[in-house]
Amino acid sequence: MKARGGGKLQLLIGLAITAALILGAVRIIPVYVKSYELRDAIRSQAKFAGVERKSADTIKEELYTKARELNLPVRREAIQVTPRSLGVQITVRYTVQVDLIVYKPNLNFNYSSDTSTAY
Repeated sequence: MKARGGGKLQLLIGLAITAALILGAVRIIPVYVKSYELRDAIRSQAKFAGVERKSADTIKEELYTKARELNLPVRREAIQVTPRSLGVQITVRYTVQVDLIVYKPNLNFNYSSDTSTAY
């Protein structure tokens, strides 16, 4: 005699795993995409800092505005802009908590760029 329901249980487990993977991807991938956009903005600011002659406060405010546009939880205090002889050093650190319903991992981001390495 065959056991019934084994195939249905495997199907349900497979669907649950697939749904969990999709949920994870839908919640995590956009955070990384936005974070990489911010990283590009940091590199761009560092790259052109010597040419545009912006103040450290102006650069900091522009990066803070970009983070707000991207809905990233970056505090002003987390953006460090240090003037150098040939441009600036920019460091931005922040954490994004992702809600995966049963687990809420913290994704830590730490970006740093300066005028000399932006090229």
